[in-house]
Amino acid sequence: MKIFVNTCVLPRSQLETAKIYREKYGNDLGFELLSMFDFKDFEDNLKENIFLFEEGPLDFHEPVWGVEHSAPKGSAAYEEGMYHIKLTKKYADILRPKNMVYHLNNCVVPPDMKKQMLKTSLENLDEIREMFSNVRILVENTGTDIAGNKLLDQDEFTDLCKDKNFDVRIDVGHANANAWNMKKLIEDLKDQIIGFHLHNNDGVRDLHNRLNDGTIDFDDLMPFIKLKVPQASWIIEYTRPIYHGQPLIEDIAMLMNYEASE
Repeated sequence: MKIFVNTCVLPRSQLETAKIYREKYGNDLGFELLSMFDFKDFEDNLKENIFLFEEGPLDFHEPVWGVEHSAPKGSAAYEEGMYHIKLTKKYADILRPKNMVYHLNNCVVPPDMKKQMLKTSLENLDEIREMFSNVRILVENTGTDIAGNKLLDQDEFTDLCKDKNFDVRIDVGHANANAWNMKKLIEDLKDQIIGFHLHNNDGVRDLHNRLNDGTIDFDDLMPFIKLKVPQASWIIEYTRPIYHGQPLIEDIAMLMNYEASE
């Protein structure tokens, strides 16, 4: 099974709730562990429940809150980000994830700062790669038009990834919210795509809804993904704990049906 669950769906700083899925699916289900050291009790909770992530497929998602890779070295934002990154590295050395997701930026993008922000983020990416030398770094398409934090449009993202030969995590929700041509994106980057973040939205906002709640037609998309990128992992990325438990189990079953279908 190539299905993963991002731990952001779990109640905050309650990683023990991952036990539900480990007991139900064993080591077939993968986790994408999101670093959330902005919660003061997250590290202690991770220490207590680290055994849940020692077996089975594991990826990391670098911290989102408190990390801004477009911030230049020496800035307060850079230093705050590196604090979270170094904590993440501490647990990457213990758990040895195969991959880690990288956001080029998280903040609003002033048009006149776009080129400099990208340049800085790519420099910081080189530093992250050195730090996490035993982890494959996956660049994700991030940001939305409505939030003003989209650094690259579809052509720019595709060209950058191809030019730099990046390994890629495609976030279908972000792509949908920006009205990107999803199938063209997948076709263009199929040789570099390692996995997909799966969630749904209204085609405008980054809502991280359940798979069947939004404008993405997964009955159409998933067969295309299977055809073009058969080895890619599928990561359910819900950000609201209301989807933890039975809703998530139902959606894992939905993906299992896609995986099993011809």
